[in-house]
Amino acid sequence: MTFALRDYQQASVDALIDWWDRHREEDAAPLLVVPTGGGKSLIAAAITKTLFDTWPEYHPRTVVIVPSKELAEQNAEKLKAMLPRTIKVGYYSASIGRRQPDADVIVATIGSVAKHAHVLGNIKCVIVDEAHLINPKDAGLYRQFLNDLGKYCGFRLVGMTATPFRGNGVWLTDSEEALFTGIAYEIRMQTLLDAGHLAPLVLPGEVISTQIDTGTVKLSNTGDYNIRDLSEAVSGYLDGAAEEAVRLAAERNKWIAFCATVANAEQLSDLLRVRGITCEVVTGETKKPIREQLIARFRAGHIRCLVTVLALATGFDVPDVDCILWLRPTRSPVLYCQGAGRGLRIAPGKSDCLWLDFSDTTARLGPLDQIRGRKRGSGGGLGAPYALCDNCGLQVKPASSLICPDCGHTLREEEDKQFEGVSDAAILSGSKLAVIRHSITNVDYAQHFKPGKPDTLRVIYWSGLRIVAKEWVCLSHDGYARAKAERWWTRRQPEGFDFLPGSTEQAIEWLRDGFQLLKPLAIQVNETGKYPEIVGYEFDAAEQPEGSPAGDVAAA
Repeated sequence: MTFALRDYQQASVDALIDWWDRHREEDAAPLLVVPTGGGKSLIAAAITKTLFDTWPEYHPRTVVIVPSKELAEQNAEKLKAMLPRTIKVGYYSASIGRRQPDADVIVATIGSVAKHAHVLGNIKCVIVDEAHLINPKDAGLYRQFLNDLGKYCGFRLVGMTATPFRGNGVWLTDSEEALFTGIAYEIRMQTLLDAGHLAPLVLPGEVISTQIDTGTVKLSNTGDYNIRDLSEAVSGYLDGAAEEAVRLAAERNKWIAFCATVANAEQLSDLLRVRGITCEVVTGETKKPIREQLIARFRAGHIRCLVTVLALATGFDVPDVDCILWLRPTRSPVLYCQGAGRGLRIAPGKSDCLWLDFSDTTARLGPLDQIRGRKRGSGGGLGAPYALCDNCGLQVKPASSLICPDCGHTLREEEDKQFEGVSDAAILSGSKLAVIRHSITNVDYAQHFKPGKPDTLRVIYWSGLRIVAKEWVCLSHDGYARAKAERWWTRRQPEGFDFLPGSTEQAIEWLRDGFQLLKPLAIQVNETGKYPEIVGYEFDAAEQPEGSPAGDVAAA
């Protein structure tokens, strides 16, 4: 089988060679950032081929380090297809059953090779796949291998990942102990979606009613939820989630469900089975032969749903997955991106992947394609040994620099994002999703003040116990804003009442004195923008005052 590089894959190789040429410091090591499904194994093969084609006299033996057997096999397949037969591709992996330290190119699983750097000989390049798995401190298997290998030979290092940040969202490059010092190349998810190289994640056409409440779950010292507390909280919602999933994903063929613990995974699997869904559990505790058998049956269509904890979050290559059930509330952008990424791969007959989030993860962390790294809460200032670029993650020296020399970005701090805890938040910022309809049970009104601006009437729409949308009505403004506010008020005033408040303050006085505006039965909300936008209202036709828009649905 032959593989042709896409333009961005070739661009990533070219950018890496250029980065190495510009950064010749002994400890300079970049990242290549490519979304899940973007073909990182093919890029690794292309890097290796470029090294052998460009510097054959140096015999640039290369090690590709991966975390799993599945990724080792994927990388070896691409390498063998791209390299000439005169360049031997071998493994160093107990799970595959081969240790070939003399090969020209060695694909190694980290658990097997970590303590055996001394047997590999003279290595000129190390490529680390899933580089976000490396310990941010100078510890762990990856660090042990790289430190040991450095005792025997000099080599250039590059990491590849879809998530160039740690579980707390901080750049992998932001630490005095950071292994990686910059980003040589990044292709954005939206670019690959627009080009048809990735399948979009889409939301269901209705609001998910089962929402896991994490309000009482403690946080661990990592900043994410305490697993024991989280497991207990999630357990009570799994029956409702299973019921909804069976209905919402009725037309979907291959599901992956992510849970917080093995106990949650087994409970969900049982609940899906009793509802007629063929389902199995694959976790880190699953023995490798059984895991391989279950994945093979899933790939062949004999199992409809695989339930997991983290075992399928990386290196799992079943492109035609068309539904993801997210029952693992998290504050970690890495877990979120890696889990959701399982649905991004394209496949024949697959147009998209349904994303069912039964938590507030999507709302908390934001659209998948907009997730970026951030700086540490402290450090990286003028007293630090470097400044960190918000845009590309480069360690810029000296720390007093104002402009990033790699990308030209102005060095500055980013503000934290706020969120609203709803499970139907947009999973992709540019997705063309169906408008969400919310039944409205209550409407609250309040006077909203903004320094230097006229006050507004803040309208809060509730659906059960959830706030589903807000809007601001400009009754104290002039011109077009006031005219729009008058139309808004007129549509909601009871029949026989034709007075308009002269200001927001007067409207609040009327409402406090018992005046009641008509409440819409439902609203239609576009969730694809930065903030939810109300695009339609549904009123009881019998209550509408004469002259108001006719019919059940009125545009916003």
